[in-house]
Amino acid sequence: MALEKDQDSNTLQWEVSVTLSSNQPVIGSKIFTTETKLVNSYHTTGSPPPPHSFVYTWYRHNIPCSVHRHKLATVQCTACVKLNASIEKSYHCSSKCFSDAWNKHRRYHRRTPYADRKNSTDNQQGVKKLRSSGSWPNLIEGSVLDENAIMVEEDNIWIKVGSSNAYIPTLSDCDFRLRLHSAAVDSSLGTRLSLDNIVVTDPVIKPSRPPRKMIRLRNTLNSNLKAQSSNDVVFSVLTYNILADSLSINALEYCPRWALAWEYRQEILLEEIIKYDADILCLQEVQCDHFENFFEPELKKLGYSVMYKKRTGSGLFLGETEKSTNHGCATFYQSKLFKEIMKYELEFDKEASSVVNALEPKIKFNGSHRLTSKDNVALVVVLESLQNGSNRDAFQSRICVANIHTHWSKGHEDVTLFQVVHLVNGLDKIAQSQQIPLIICGDFNSRPGSDTHNFVVKGRANCVSEKANDPLGIFQYLKLHHSLSLVSAYSSFLHSDGFEEQRRKMNSQTSEPAFTNFTNKFFGTLDYIFYTV
Repeated sequence: MALEKDQDSNTLQWEVSVTLSSNQPVIGSKIFTTETKLVNSYHTTGSPPPPHSFVYTWYRHNIPCSVHRHKLATVQCTACVKLNASIEKSYHCSSKCFSDAWNKHRRYHRRTPYADRKNSTDNQQGVKKLRSSGSWPNLIEGSVLDENAIMVEEDNIWIKVGSSNAYIPTLSDCDFRLRLHSAAVDSSLGTRLSLDNIVVTDPVIKPSRPPRKMIRLRNTLNSNLKAQSSNDVVFSVLTYNILADSLSINALEYCPRWALAWEYRQEILLEEIIKYDADILCLQEVQCDHFENFFEPELKKLGYSVMYKKRTGSGLFLGETEKSTNHGCATFYQSKLFKEIMKYELEFDKEASSVVNALEPKIKFNGSHRLTSKDNVALVVVLESLQNGSNRDAFQSRICVANIHTHWSKGHEDVTLFQVVHLVNGLDKIAQSQQIPLIICGDFNSRPGSDTHNFVVKGRANCVSEKANDPLGIFQYLKLHHSLSLVSAYSSFLHSDGFEEQRRKMNSQTSEPAFTNFTNKFFGTLDYIFYTV
């Protein structure tokens, strides 16, 4: 059997051009058409095509019976599996087919170079040792399949598995290739405008994902934290730069494309985030469309309240596509534990205007380009604990959580410092006015020992205003000190009895990890959780 062409190919002047999201299908990860268009098959600039739609059919390559090549294999000889024999000869279309072929088939076992006589089933009882392939639904053993469900070309059997522009491979597809047929159909007449465009993928894979080797704090530290927490309100916080899809290929070009596909990464990210079961989540580089279509609905199901602030896009001309792939900071908190009291959104391009206005006229233009074209943002929220209800003082049960992703580009460390200084000085005012503790999470794009890091943990930055590190002379306009007593959460490791286990991964001089970012071009610590003590 073969698929019939709907029309004489000579009458079809159009061709379908299809681009897949990836040629490497992965189990559980949607593979789809990123672009489908109709082009003139003669490559002329004639009349445009009539109104049309596209039809899609997905097929899965499967193994035919070794005896009846036009039938699909449904059972496999387990002796062949044990002998590591050729897989093509181990499959049969039914139990009867295997039984009928047994006398001939068992001679094949004897000819197998790695035959193990103890494991080989060399008698008629081998007929009973069958295992179902488990991969082909709605099959009747020994029958020829519905011609609309399969396609046979020479010795290749393809089974229909989908009829849309997207398909999510399952375990049944593992190790098999997928084949997508795409065609254009006249919207009014229902006739074909093109022959099938056929794309064959690589075999479907199920990547192994070894679990992260997490280092957990010991009970000694946990008890100390509980004793020091205000009114015994204990909660957990996670910060995570999830890497925006629009940046992933350039950032991790050494990774295979299928591993960077958002459809693959999103499920892994969600699985990991859920596993940590944090009460407060601070995510950076969250794309607008991914927040709206994935993270917000998925985490709401788990009881999180959500808030989001995307980058402003200043200095950029964003089309609709760019707007949807613009990214920002997302903060989630368990609604059963906290309620929002107030929220602040910082747009650093706007906050920089006062510094730019203070610059000398001859460098204002450069200052504006350097500072106000950086569209980074921060999200600040004051939360009130709902634990123990009305029995606690409102202000004593509040906490301020900040989520930031700063700018970074080589030679622009002054811009990064400005953004962090502006955030921390604002938080200093909140802490003093409301007498509440602070947590600052995010990707600071600053290594331990940098001016930015020193400013946060030491309360001041002794920056030297030189051309090399302060080309605009903005340090003189910044308040490079604060009254907050901030420490890095990583330093807690140095005071726990788990220190011996992970000290090789820490820098004892800075009390920070050796790295939070590791690529083939850079590794170092850029991400932090700071909190007041």
